[in-house]
Amino acid sequence: MGKIITFANQKGGSGKTTLSANLAVLWANSNYKVAVIDADAQRSLTNWLEARKKYYRDEPTGIDSYPFDVRKLEEDLKQIKKKYNFIIIDSPPSITFDTVQIIKSSDKVFVPVQPSPLDLMATVPFLNLVRQERKKTTVILNRVMPRAKLTEAMIMRLRYAGANIARSRITGKIIYAETFSVGRGVVDISVISEASKEIIKVGNEILRNF
Repeated sequence: MGKIITFANQKGGSGKTTLSANLAVLWANSNYKVAVIDADAQRSLTNWLEARKKYYRDEPTGIDSYPFDVRKLEEDLKQIKKKYNFIIIDSPPSITFDTVQIIKSSDKVFVPVQPSPLDLMATVPFLNLVRQERKKTTVILNRVMPRAKLTEAMIMRLRYAGANIARSRITGKIIYAETFSVGRGVVDISVISEASKEIIKVGNEILRNF
């Protein structure tokens, strides 16, 4: 049975779509069966998939997409889980009925957070919401600047709020945006680049959570 992994945060621009895309590529390239569900009204992940299909033309992309319908989400996921190793859900950047239903249906919820005071203020209430639904969350620090004191201060605040924080971090390398715009992931370009190493570490840490 497949694992349902949700990337969620009520703060827009946290990087959940970029992580969803890059981890989908990582696992698909590792011969896992991967499906994605784009529940974000901005449709960024859907647009990325369309660009990916154009890039690879007749070649299989290794990633299948399913529509999001909150009314049938539970039943849809029961069927999808039978065919895939991973089902990645890119959730809305807000706390809505849809978001709550996605959280309830997920095996694991990962919360990308940029190290800034605004992101911290938005993230703590979201973590509390997920906790109320009796789901475990893991915070993934995203767009981290090297040697930034603000990052360490934010980690302390998040830990004080009871957050579980991933050891792996994602930096703000421009290659994430460059590859995303053409429907690719960083591991498509080179598996030994620094950005790819970041994604591989995050992917491995997520797998260890199961």
